[in-house]
This record gives sequence, structure tokens and C-alpha cells, in this order.
Amino acid sequence: MLTVGGYARISDVGEMGDDRDGREGVLRQREDVYDLAKAKRCSVHRIYEDNDTSAYKRRVRREDFEQMMADLERSVIHGVLAYNIDRLFRQPRDLERCIDIYEQARRPLVFATTAGDFDLTTSDGRFQARIYVTIANKFSADAARRVARQRLADANAGKPHTGRRPFGWKDAEHVDEREAELLRIARKDILRGKKVATVHREWAELRVRGPQTPPGKAAMGYSSVRYALCNPRLCGYRAYVPQEIRERSGRIDPAEWLVERTDGTPIIGNWETIYTQDEWHELIDVLNARKRSGKGRKVGSTATRRLLTAIARCARCGCGLSSGMYMRGTVSYEKYEYYYYCRKADGGCGSLARSGPPLEDHVESALIARLTKQAQSVRPAEQEDPKLARAAKDLSRVEADKVEARRLRADDQLSLAEFAREIRRLEEKERRLKEQVSSLSVSPVRAGNAAARVIREWSGYTVDMKREQIQKDIESVVIKPAGKGGAQRGVFRSDLVEIVWK
Repeated sequence: MLTVGGYARISDVGEMGDDRDGREGVLRQREDVYDLAKAKRCSVHRIYEDNDTSAYKRRVRREDFEQMMADLERSVIHGVLAYNIDRLFRQPRDLERCIDIYEQARRPLVFATTAGDFDLTTSDGRFQARIYVTIANKFSADAARRVARQRLADANAGKPHTGRRPFGWKDAEHVDEREAELLRIARKDILRGKKVATVHREWAELRVRGPQTPPGKAAMGYSSVRYALCNPRLCGYRAYVPQEIRERSGRIDPAEWLVERTDGTPIIGNWETIYTQDEWHELIDVLNARKRSGKGRKVGSTATRRLLTAIARCARCGCGLSSGMYMRGTVSYEKYEYYYYCRKADGGCGSLARSGPPLEDHVESALIARLTKQAQSVRPAEQEDPKLARAAKDLSRVEADKVEARRLRADDQLSLAEFAREIRRLEEKERRLKEQVSSLSVSPVRAGNAAARVIREWSGYTVDMKREQIQKDIESVVIKPAGKGGAQRGVFRSDLVEIVWK
């Protein structure tokens, strides 16, 4: 009696909109496989099962299918049984992999389905199998085209995506407050200089999982965190990425795939939002600016690890200082761990070095003192600017009116001419209010409030965020040489440090 493997598979969960998980269909296939095994007088080694898994999509890996192919090649099993050949193969290349095993085998092998047997060791059997799989592939391609057309129509209508829930929402429409708060905090921190990699590390420590995080992983990966932060649906924009693009691409930037009307305005979806549209655009602009700057961290770089790398400069040659580690086991390592130095390889003179922590403490103290002076220069009565608050409120109302106008136009309650006039009026009002908010935001009151906020939150800032704030206020930190006999071991001399303020 030959020992064979049974295979059962149902494609994507709820792909027909019925929200079923496919488990019932898999159980029926298992029963059919066991009945087929009795008829063929074979024993079933195990059922290889891929529930909610497509055999047509190129980027999908079927774990149990791959295990079954490996077991077949290693002679753990001596054949394959399935309900139908299209449960096993929807891509001709997968069939060819199986055919290679059957052609090269020097032992009897079985390949059978409830719809008929296929002798993959003969040319006629292989020809018949190839015809069936080619037809199955065509059916899948036709179905994919119909589904894509329907999804595009749903996107143009502003309907939410019907797949797995996105990070930040309980379902397609309602916000998950815990995840939404993580996104709001992360956005604010990134605007203050925090790296997406730092957000990812913090979320990993909190074991934040997304709806698409694989079962074996404790937290979301970096690309998933970045995608969640940049998702256009955060501010209500509807995006649509064609399936063929998803199949070919690795990372996809959803901001590049917004669905727009004929007048170029983005389509607004029917769900609760987490960011305002201005907040989303502000975040995207900051992340894009970082991408264009070419300042990505390289292997071995300390640019994001040390507070004053390249900000501190040698007074003798003007070169930005690098950082290095003291030799382990030395007194300097135990006390300071690292230092800043003028590096010859970077074009410097190589004749200057300072211990890191004391220098950083001095610069931080000077910055906090300056910010404290700015905050104290604002009288308590001036802490709230009523004009700015009113302008910001009017701006939010204009944004809401634009959303309402687009909804009325989508429902045919506004003619095209009325819609064009209303949008033009609102955009002009929005432009004036933004100019007003911008002018009020740079007032001394606002500067004082910003300084007070930085002082209040400084202890919780990461190195990235501190560097961002330092670079806003400080042009450079110039380190002067101590001179012959001028340095005293273990003593920090502030008179050799000159801070050049902006």
C-alpha cells in the first residue's frame, strides 16, 4: 500500500463578500481526499492544508504546498491526492515543478483527483494536466480582472477597502482608539525629528501587532510601520493600487496611488479619520524631504547615535567632528564610554578630541537655558492667542465644508457648475486662512509656547529628536584646542566651547 499526501486549499477569505473563512470548504475537501484514498487503496501520510491562500497570485507562498513538494521529492510520500487539480495548481510553473519530480522518480507514484487521474509519468498524462491547469489559470485571470474592475469602481465611489482591516481601525469604517493614538503620537514625534526606525523599535518593544502581522512574529515589521504611518486613509483619502502593481513591486507607497476625480481633487472615503488632511500632508512632506536629502544611515555610521556628530566642529580646521569609542577596560571608557574627535580621513587636522557626555551635557544645558528665557519672556495672559485659535477653527470648518461639498456632488445633490463655484470659493478662503495662521504662528507668543513645550518634553526626547531641535537653534558648536599644557585630565572646560546660535 502506497503512502500519499492529501492536499486541500481554499482561496482568499471572503473574496466573494460573504465573510466566510473557507474552513468548511477545506473540511469537505479533506473528506473527499480520504474517500479517494480508500478507493485507490492508499494510506494518507497527512493532509497538507493551505486555507485562505491563493494558488494564482505570484507573490503568495503556500507553506503546506511547499512542504508537500519537499516530502514528495524526498520519498516521504509516494503521490498526491486532491479534490481537483485546480486546488493544487493555478500557475503552470507549479505544475512543471511537480512533473519534474514524477519524471525523474524511480519508484511508483500516484497522482489522482476526484475528477480523474493524471499519469504524470507519461506524455499523454502530462499533456492532459497542462490543459486543465492552463484553463484554471485563465479562469483565475478572468476573475482577477473582474474583481479589479469592481474594486476600482468601489474606490471611485469612496467605499472602504473590503479586505483585512487596516492598522488604526476596528473594521473598515470605525477607528480603533488604541492604535489611532499610537499613530497620532508617532506623527508628532516624527515631525519633531524622530526617525521611523525609532518608532518601529519602540512599537516592537510594546509588541504592537498589525492585522497582517504573520502569526510567528511578535510585532510589526519596519515596512508595515511606515505603511501604517503614511496610509492616505488616515485623513480620508481613497487609494487604489492595481493587483499587477502589487505583484511586481516590493514596497508600495500608497500616497502615489490616490484616486482622483476629473478635476484632480482626491476622492474622500466613507470612514472615520485619524489625521486631518493637513496633518497627513505635513507628515508626508517631512518623510519625503528626508528621503531626498540622502542622509540615510549607513552601516557603521554614528550620525543617529551621537547627539553632536557633525554639529560639533574643530576650531582649528572647521571640520565636523566624528565620534569614537574609548578602549574597553580603560578609565576613560568606564567614565565616558565615547568621545568626539577631528578625523583626518574626513579632511580634518586630527589634533582635537573631547569626551562626549560632558560636552553634550553642556550644550543641552545651554539650549534649555535659552529656551527657558524665551518661554519666560511671554506673559501668562498672552499664552493663548485668540486670533490664532479663531483662524485655526475657521480653517477646520472650511476643510469640513469641502468634504461636504464633495459628498453632495458625489450624491448628485450639487450640479457640476455649483460644485466648481463652491470649491473655488472655499479654496480661496482656505488660502487666506492658512496665510493668517502662518503669520500668527511665528509670533513671540507662539515661539514662547513652543519653547515651553520643548523644555517640558525634553527628557522624553530621543537622540534624533534632540538633534532636530539643536539644529533649529544652533548653527554649530565650535571646540577650541586646549593648547600646550592647557588640558587637565578629567576636567571639562566650558571656555573652550563656543556655541554659535542661529
